[in-house]
Amino acid sequence: MNNPSDAQRPKARRSSSRRNKGTRSVSEARRARAAKAGTTQAASAQQRFVDESHGKQSKMASATARVATEKAAPQGAWATRWALWKPHVKRFGIPLLINYGVTVGIIVACAVIIGIGAGFSRGPAAIGSLWMVLNLGSLNMTGAHLGFLPLAPAMLFVFAMSRRATKILGTSVSVRGLRVFILLSLLIPLLLTVIAWLMIWDASRVFDLAAPNLAAALISTLLVNGAAVVIGLRPRIWRALLLRRDLSTWPVEAFRLAGAFLKWMTLAGLLAAVVYALTNLSGLADTYSITNSLSGAIGLTLLALLYLPNIAIGGMAVLLGGEFHVGDGATSLFATTNINLPPLPIFAAIPHHPLPGGPFYLAITAVLAVVIVHRFVKSRGFIESPVAMAVGAGAAAALLGYCLAWLGGGELGVYGSAGALEWLFAAEAAAWLMLPALVFMVYASRAGSTVTEDIVEYEPAAASSAESQVEAQTETDAEAESDVEADAKSDAEPEVDAESAEESVAEPVAENETQGDEAATASETADKPESETTPDNPTHPAQPEEPEVEEEASADESEVASEEKKKNNEEGEEHA
Repeated sequence: MNNPSDAQRPKARRSSSRRNKGTRSVSEARRARAAKAGTTQAASAQQRFVDESHGKQSKMASATARVATEKAAPQGAWATRWALWKPHVKRFGIPLLINYGVTVGIIVACAVIIGIGAGFSRGPAAIGSLWMVLNLGSLNMTGAHLGFLPLAPAMLFVFAMSRRATKILGTSVSVRGLRVFILLSLLIPLLLTVIAWLMIWDASRVFDLAAPNLAAALISTLLVNGAAVVIGLRPRIWRALLLRRDLSTWPVEAFRLAGAFLKWMTLAGLLAAVVYALTNLSGLADTYSITNSLSGAIGLTLLALLYLPNIAIGGMAVLLGGEFHVGDGATSLFATTNINLPPLPIFAAIPHHPLPGGPFYLAITAVLAVVIVHRFVKSRGFIESPVAMAVGAGAAAALLGYCLAWLGGGELGVYGSAGALEWLFAAEAAAWLMLPALVFMVYASRAGSTVTEDIVEYEPAAASSAESQVEAQTETDAEAESDVEADAKSDAEPEVDAESAEESVAEPVAENETQGDEAATASETADKPESETTPDNPTHPAQPEEPEVEEEASADESEVASEEKKKNNEEGEEHA
């Protein structure tokens, strides 16, 4: 058998797909890399088996994987809670630490200034004492207990912290974040109070001072910083929290009304104290007799300005009908007990004798209460639970008044207790606000029920008025359509009249021509009345040839006029 030639021999089959070729080459490359990796792994395993103890590498790998797993997914209740609270702590913790750090820095700077003259060894004691003064804690120096501290630094501190709290919270905050913010805002100052107490306690072993009552210091710190938090949250957040629990929001409005009343009463008390101090210039001048230097006079003036809020609260207590006492001495609108007061310029505002016409000054409180409640009611279109809000406003005034009287008073060394009676101040503030609030709120509730009934009756009237408006609009549209049709008719009327006149002349002529000859036509047209004669020559009969022309022209024009009239009518219907 003959061998086939090269031309006849079957050629090797080539793959027409490049994909198969690429796949074959990739698979070969993978096998080569796997073989190389296996060789390297075997060599490294043999090396580890020789150089290391058996199983050590696997144990290290498992421990590393376990640590990585614990970091990636924390286990346990505390780790899970911390994962939830950590972002909020980072968000609010750093700004609050900065705020209190700035406050502590200012206190340290003041302590350094004090230490320049008194010695820097008193620095820790001065820092702790200034923090207590800022948070209205008491001091005990040289055996004298000082709890009647100036309110001005604390008020500035509350104002600054409340503004910072509003800025830190921003426009949106979650409930968990709000809890973290409130918790940190109270825990940080409480911790600083404990540190300040420890600094004073440590300095008491060297210097003539004693650590104050820690419980009273913590309560005053909680009240001062709590006031900053409450004011900083603003009413909108408190309303949102109440609505979240499906509760009424009238407590927020009640506290706002009580706050407005106490604010204006404080201003009235301050004004009354300043006016009386100006009328007692001799007593004011005598207080500066204890110093002969300019720096001493400036120091007394600054100290008097720091105590202005305390005297304002005392003046408010007197205007409410209560009393302001310093030790055994007391001042009210009904009686005055005079004692020797400390040589401070601000105490010149305390009367030493009964006020003439004292009970009549209660009218100031009554007018302020009525005006404030009236403005509050008029500024709101809706009041939720008016009677409950009036009672709540009185309770809020009592609570806030008690806190103000307690923080603004205290022990004044050897003179004894100073300030307003807390329970009497709270009861009078509640009574003066609650009575007009109840009157106005009851009237508002009755007016609100009347308005509600009017609204129910007004709904059908509103619907009928809407229907009347629709009917009036329809009539207006119909009038407009009729005006359009009248305009179209007025435009077409001259042509129709001319054409009808021509037709009235041409129609008899056309009928006569169809009957016979021209003579009969002339005789018949002569017998017709003047209204049927031609307009050009009414006394003579129309010629036979001219009527044919007029007949043809009038016929054409009548057709055109009828078509235009139809078009105008169709356009009027489309417009309607």
